[in-house]
Amino acid sequence: MFNLAVQYLIIHSCVWVFASGQSASNCAAKETCEECIQDINCAWCINSENDNGGQSVHCNPKNESQNWCQQSDLISPSMSIQVNKDLDFSNDIDNPVQIRPQAVKLSLRKGETYDLRFKFKSAANYPVDLYYLMDLSKSMEEYKDNLATLGIQLAETMMNITTNFRLGFGSFIDKRELPFVSTVPQKLSSPCVTTSKVKCVSPYSFKNHLSLSADYQRFVSQVKAAKVSGNLDSPEGGLDAIIQAMVCKAKIGWREQARHLLVFSTDALFHIAGDGKLAGVIEPNPARCYEDDADYLTYDYPSVSQLNYVANENNVNIIFAIVKKGNDLFTAYKRLSLNVKNSNFGELSDKGGKNVVHLVVDNYNKIVQSVKFTHDAPAEVDIKFTSNCNSAIPGRCGDIHVGKEVDFVASIQVRDCPTDGSLARRITIRPEGLNENLTIDLDLLCECSCSSPGHASFKRDSEQCNNQGNLKCGICDCFEGRFGRNCQCDSSLSSSDNVTNCFMEGSTDICSGAGTCKCGKCECQNNNKNPNQRIYGQFCECDNYSCKREGGLLCSGKGNCNCKKCECQAGFTGDACECDESQVNCIAPGSDIICSNHGKCQCGRCECEMTDNNRYTGKYCEDCPSCPAQRCEELSHCVQCQVYKTGKYEKTCGIDCTAFETIVLESLDDNPVDDIKKCKIPDNDTCIINFDYYYKGDNNLVVRALKKKVCPEQANVTAWIFGVIASIVIAGIILLLIWKILTSIHDRREYAKFENERKNLKWGTGDNPLYKEATSTFANPAYKRNSVRMSK
Repeated sequence: MFNLAVQYLIIHSCVWVFASGQSASNCAAKETCEECIQDINCAWCINSENDNGGQSVHCNPKNESQNWCQQSDLISPSMSIQVNKDLDFSNDIDNPVQIRPQAVKLSLRKGETYDLRFKFKSAANYPVDLYYLMDLSKSMEEYKDNLATLGIQLAETMMNITTNFRLGFGSFIDKRELPFVSTVPQKLSSPCVTTSKVKCVSPYSFKNHLSLSADYQRFVSQVKAAKVSGNLDSPEGGLDAIIQAMVCKAKIGWREQARHLLVFSTDALFHIAGDGKLAGVIEPNPARCYEDDADYLTYDYPSVSQLNYVANENNVNIIFAIVKKGNDLFTAYKRLSLNVKNSNFGELSDKGGKNVVHLVVDNYNKIVQSVKFTHDAPAEVDIKFTSNCNSAIPGRCGDIHVGKEVDFVASIQVRDCPTDGSLARRITIRPEGLNENLTIDLDLLCECSCSSPGHASFKRDSEQCNNQGNLKCGICDCFEGRFGRNCQCDSSLSSSDNVTNCFMEGSTDICSGAGTCKCGKCECQNNNKNPNQRIYGQFCECDNYSCKREGGLLCSGKGNCNCKKCECQAGFTGDACECDESQVNCIAPGSDIICSNHGKCQCGRCECEMTDNNRYTGKYCEDCPSCPAQRCEELSHCVQCQVYKTGKYEKTCGIDCTAFETIVLESLDDNPVDDIKKCKIPDNDTCIINFDYYYKGDNNLVVRALKKKVCPEQANVTAWIFGVIASIVIAGIILLLIWKILTSIHDRREYAKFENERKNLKWGTGDNPLYKEATSTFANPAYKRNSVRMSK
């Protein structure tokens, strides 16, 4: 198994990288072995053969080490990896395994990066613990009764998902002290008026009615047997009860190897830290399991951040099932859910019963169908996640199914060496909501073995140091009051003695003009007025205040200045550490897509791209003046369900649409900001949804929608039919009239022409111009007789 694990983990790349802002050219400035090996590009030689003006240079670029130092004298710690535990994936009900390997030991130098590969595989029938925590004030009585009838259905539904399911039940009211509850004895005994035969019981902060159990009939009976109570003010002690339900592991019966679900049901707001002062309770909430009821009056309510921390530490996924009695109540719990990691939010409708099963199953599916890995690495260690699921959010994968293996890579880089002296760090990488993890025992290679008295090269009171110091790693560590390469000098020596070795190569200034040469060694002149500003180095060539600034801050306030170069904190890069490596600021609120898939996240900002002559703009590259509004289409589904109760998320609006809340307005004419985006999206009813959106602050999405959809009026089919018929008849009549008018005009013109021709005739109206007589008469002018008529 060990050999397989070694093949599984070790056969991959180990990436040597430059530490932020440093370069190999600074190696010669390192005066000690520790300073040298803390630069990933440098290596230390105990007995150096390199020479610089007659002096041995012990620290040189690592790639030159073969030429100037014997292997036995070379100090250049190298990365090492050892797999300590690598159990195979298992669906064992009592001990399932979903992540492998489970434990490794890793050694890294400062600036060194190692890609640790691991796998995740969702196990079938993974154990599930569900604890139902309910507000049992009088107004929730009907919801309690309906929950009792649905207890078996809830259990049977969850049993279809996993055969290893346990169910528990608890309730809460508030602290038993004024002004939260009435302390009048009669009111304290029966704080509410009830018309039923069941008596209203005395108030309490939290009560565990049923520990997690596979006996679902007991759940039904305990819910039925639970009695309601009451208090004075509207907010309840819900957060107090949630903390107790999570931290009292033995009392509730939470299993280590199980998914933990806590359904919180109420119809009222919650008290938060500081409210306890009203009753004289000032001690901060300790987030531990209380031994008795007196502790509730000793410690204040928890804060929201404390609730988030405890839920994360105990791997509890909270589902807020809230009765919607008003927008303010609904909005308060929606915001609470956004501030509590791994929590979900939904509406408890239909008197609290009919959608409980649907709400639990939907939220459970959202939890198990995705996995997100987190780590607890200290500030000096940086870990980045990547995976083969190509998720926009590092360390997270969606669409996880039972039996599907997902490959992850944790890129581990040591950014700095610790100052507390401890070089061992234990880091856990674990999936959120699960009690499984990958443990990394990390050794930070920041010290040299040759500095320890047990090393062969270590010599006390060395003759090489004139018996005035210890020889460590080939150089003298002088006693107090002595200095010099061989501890040969003291404070009485002149600063001008032996200045030959105080010139840095390429420089004409003694000690770079920032120090004095004493006994052949530079003594740097530091600013006594500002002790935080320091000049150092073999030739006083380095300082910690000449680095680049951003916003008036040295290294943007996010790194350390070392030898005029910025060494950035984890998560920041750039010459002045001005670039945020996190991609969170490149993801629009309500989305999980980097730069809307239309750009790259550079330095914590989106650099938009141009594709097919379309130019994308906006903070998240969500705008494109020459193409359809991508963000409008994405937001329209939640706008439909929030405002009009229709659309894709009609039944799951309280679960799928919690990233923003839509403001309903009568008119959208008023533009609160200049860069507001207008949207018009058609829905399935051929209506138009009008809304706009803009960003308030860094990541607060504000969506405004028109109260009513713009819909076309209903067509009158009968009127259309009669209209068409009437139009045809009228058109026919008009055509006939036009034909009659045209023919009449034509006839009139022809008649007038006839009359005109008749008037121009040259014969009488009684003659026939076509008639000819049978005989013709001719006259002979030479003959003076009467003309002779001849027969034709």
